[in-house]
Amino acid sequence: MSKPEARIVEVLMRDGLQTMVHESGWHVPTTEEKIALIGKIADAGVPEIEVTGFVHPKVIPMLADADEVVRSLPKRDGVVYRALVPNLRGAQRAIDAGCTKISALIVGSETYSKKNSNMSIAENVEEIRLIAELAIAQGVSIDVGMGICFLCPYEGPVPESRILDLINTFHGFGVHEVSIADSIGMANPRLVGERVKAITTRFPDMVLGVHLHERTGMALANVVAAWENGATSFESCIGGYGGGIAMPVSILGMGNVPTEDVVHLFREMGIETGVNLEAIRELSNEVGTLLGVPSVAKIAQFGTFEEFNEMAQQYR
Repeated sequence: MSKPEARIVEVLMRDGLQTMVHESGWHVPTTEEKIALIGKIADAGVPEIEVTGFVHPKVIPMLADADEVVRSLPKRDGVVYRALVPNLRGAQRAIDAGCTKISALIVGSETYSKKNSNMSIAENVEEIRLIAELAIAQGVSIDVGMGICFLCPYEGPVPESRILDLINTFHGFGVHEVSIADSIGMANPRLVGERVKAITTRFPDMVLGVHLHERTGMALANVVAAWENGATSFESCIGGYGGGIAMPVSILGMGNVPTEDVVHLFREMGIETGVNLEAIRELSNEVGTLLGVPSVAKIAQFGTFEEFNEMAQQYR
């Protein structure tokens, strides 16, 4: 019997870098450095990489080279390069640049939607309808990334029915993959498990991913809760960088769950990811040096049990 498999989606190159607009003292990678990093992420066995976002350069200047990055990436068997597209114009740019997978974006809170994209949820849904129509016509894969699916910093708890209704609408558009996000990193395993179970029960043919941020120490527990209730795709960021960009408070300490920790977690649980943990750890150190900010991953700080045991044996 084959081992169960979890799919890792690396978001460093988009969600990790976009947050640098709020920071000072970070090194912004050049286009050449970005392309080299994407190649090393693929070499480590990550099957899907969100390589950039086709957003307005004045909003997120770190992603202003999106077209050049995508056009420069070599095709690789078994590796999916995808790009975030917040609107129809961004989707067209991504497809013109050669993207074979695009990720539309919406949030589950009216207040947050207005602050983040200056659109109502209804307006955003219509934009996604047009994006899906374009993608299907062009033979391009599409998923929908859904932010603020658990707790909103402005409105509080997000109703489960709202998320289910949105997914049902996207299913009607021909979308068969969604990813739900804990954008503020404050959801708990029971909430995540219940919400994931509700989605996988109602939409058994939908590929469900989770995009979890960390703020209260529960992100890895939320990964387990999501896995045990049917999620199969896990978006994470080498080093644990990133975070939402329309928050009422500082986003420091609100980064993505680190890829190193997620890969290590699944390895310890006997769940295959196909990702080389040692390669990811080495790359994490390289990324930390490049950006000027070290990884916050536990595995980067404390290592594996095997390493701990080896040190203990030497001590004895």
